[in-house]
Amino acid sequence: MDLLQGLSEQAGFINAGVIPWVLRLVMVGLGLSLTLADFKRVVVFPKAASIGLVAQLIGLPLTAFVLAWLFSAPPAIAVGLVILAACPSGVTANAYTFAARADVPLCVTLSAVTSVVTVFTIPFLIELALELFFAEGQIVTISPTNMLLNLMTFTLLPLATGMLLRHLFPGPAERAVEPIRRVILYFMIVILLLGVISSYQDLIDHFATAGGLVVAMNLITMGLGYGIARGFKLPLPQVITITFEVGVQNLALSFAITFNILQRPDLAVAGLIYAAVMPATALAFVSIARRLLEKNDAVAARA
Repeated sequence: MDLLQGLSEQAGFINAGVIPWVLRLVMVGLGLSLTLADFKRVVVFPKAASIGLVAQLIGLPLTAFVLAWLFSAPPAIAVGLVILAACPSGVTANAYTFAARADVPLCVTLSAVTSVVTVFTIPFLIELALELFFAEGQIVTISPTNMLLNLMTFTLLPLATGMLLRHLFPGPAERAVEPIRRVILYFMIVILLLGVISSYQDLIDHFATAGGLVVAMNLITMGLGYGIARGFKLPLPQVITITFEVGVQNLALSFAITFNILQRPDLAVAGLIYAAVMPATALAFVSIARRLLEKNDAVAARA
């Protein structure tokens, strides 16, 4: 308990001081792995990329708004859920896709495009959520323009820095990208876990209210990605990739928004609970996905 208490006392520093810099490092690492060809690959995978992007940019926020309304969620939980849904995919989804041996190039392309597009969609979605779920006197006052500029410093500028380094030093960057991305991913996981553990009291206080809602969001969004991709008859590796892209959210970005840009820790509760439950469902699907791919390969080999 002494350790938990000590971490709890550092919660503000971890969530507001450390996580934003981890997010910037993550985006630099993502940029090191990207070239302009990754953005152009949307043309190479037009059907899969379009389905993935529509599911992430429209399906995810819509799911969050509907669930918050159906569960009659408290305003802070409802807005927090929308913030989470507005921050799709990221390097965590890439890691699960790689572990499942699915379509990594498609995953990288979707992450690259959403990293740029969501900078412009997130302010709109948050503004809409605040107006819908908070009473007029409780609304967080922040200019969408200021939010946009802040998001750029967290995502677009580090991403562009990584891509510039890749362009200027292609050989060293290509050799370093995997070790750097692996180190950054592990570092991000550790910091996010510390952030969750340090906020354990918030989790205990709100799990009864928000736990079911967040678990439902996690399972429904993974099901949404899988169902839409299956419905459009995409190849199985692309189905699995889109499942992770839609079902695994960018927690570092959502925490940076709630703790730094909005400076409202109460809006982070949904994200904190999500961080505690999502790894279990994602790892379970990694196991299922591997078995599905092995079965699919066996059928193809007999054909």
